[in-house]
Amino acid sequence: MLMVVVFKVQITGSLLLLFALSGLFIVTVLGLGLLISTVATTQLGAMQMAFIIMLPSVLLSGFMFPRSEMPTIIYLATFALPATYYIEILRGIILRGADFADLLPSVMGLACCCLVILSLSLARFRKQLD
Repeated sequence: MLMVVVFKVQITGSLLLLFALSGLFIVTVLGLGLLISTVATTQLGAMQMAFIIMLPSVLLSGFMFPRSEMPTIIYLATFALPATYYIEILRGIILRGADFADLLPSVMGLACCCLVILSLSLARFRKQLD
């Protein structure tokens, strides 16, 4: 809303596609939160792990710095971050008006990240009574 009202940036692509792919990203990040909570033993540990994961995600996703200018090993590591694919999806829909076919590589990457993260989370999740 702020983007459109304050900064006058119009969404040139499909709003429905933007919401649907944002939902996929939200499920992926929620799975990551579940994975962190299954690994951490305390709330403080979970917050520290989340911070350790979020900071590189923001810095290496292409949001702040262009991925093409990163060293090769770091560039290859960015493909493991869900935020990398989501940033490309956002840029495609909002700025270029890309359709689903144009975004397919990023959607597939995000879907693979979602599948891996949710699989790991569910495999580690154990219901227990304390």
